[in-house]
Amino acid sequence: MKTQNNTAMISVTEYSDIYKDKWNTYVESAAGTTIAHLIEWREIISSTLGHKPFYILAEKEDRICGVLPMFLVKTWWGSRQLVSIPWIDYGGILADDAESEKAIMDVAEQIAANLKAKCIEFRTVNAGELDLAHRTDKVTFWLPLNEDPDVLWKGFGAKLRNQIRKAEKSGLTTDFVGVDKLDEFYRVFCRNMRDLGTPVWGRDFYQAILTKLPNSSELILVKKDDKTIAGGLVLNFQGKVYVPSASSYREMLKFCPNHALYWAVIERACKNGDSFFDFGRSSKDANTFKFKKQWMPEPTQLTWQYYLNGIDEVPHVSPQNSKYQFFINVWRKLPMPIANFLGPKVIKNFP
Repeated sequence: MKTQNNTAMISVTEYSDIYKDKWNTYVESAAGTTIAHLIEWREIISSTLGHKPFYILAEKEDRICGVLPMFLVKTWWGSRQLVSIPWIDYGGILADDAESEKAIMDVAEQIAANLKAKCIEFRTVNAGELDLAHRTDKVTFWLPLNEDPDVLWKGFGAKLRNQIRKAEKSGLTTDFVGVDKLDEFYRVFCRNMRDLGTPVWGRDFYQAILTKLPNSSELILVKKDDKTIAGGLVLNFQGKVYVPSASSYREMLKFCPNHALYWAVIERACKNGDSFFDFGRSSKDANTFKFKKQWMPEPTQLTWQYYLNGIDEVPHVSPQNSKYQFFINVWRKLPMPIANFLGPKVIKNFP
């Protein structure tokens, strides 16, 4: 599909590989940029999750002035929607000004109409100039870092510091590793996701992230007596360190492995001169929300915006939605081999 829009000398066109270097050069310098806007996600998500990419960019005087990454997600219940972007917490239009944003939005609406997509989901932090329907049930926690981790340590509450100390006294150790240790992380991740009643993302998806973003991704493993009991995916972009996936064995929670994991990432990020630690999204008042609030009391609101195409309400696909509770309860009882086999096939059909 080829679409083009010209507004006051702004040309909007679909992405092709001739723009690859220019795209990332723009993303790395644009205000409001996120790791989700990097071009590598186009191949990572399309090749492992099977969603067709629709990336568009705006140019003014042969210079990129805005980009929008999108994927067409076809759900297992038959709906079609464009998402910017799936899995990760961020996305949306990245543009120099309101004029460029509007030009991109006009083309995005054309694409949605041509595809008969019921909506476009923009995973934004702050609402831009566009007047769109939105959801505000998701938040994240951005912890400002200091080059001296002791400054952060002294600001933590006594309970949190005691839990970190408990992990140390329990003999837990942490190690930052690469794709060669993926199986150790994935083993813990699969079990935890099954126990939560959530289909697991495929191993090939995480392998693609670690392979395609070698300078921005790694794993952290938490061990007790040389056994991996927890692990997480760590992403780093523009001084913001981000853990979108983390898991631990439930029977090991008494040793506080999650506290060991997050403190190790935060402490190293401080020493590396990074600016923020991003705990990743949570629904308000969920267990993950309460855990993260110990570290950073004030959450940052995520404003996910929606262009609605023939529907009246914003879609709400969430484990907190009561209509999914039966499915969650059934999934928790599946044997691990079945959950691991079915999980990647099922989860990719959720936005």
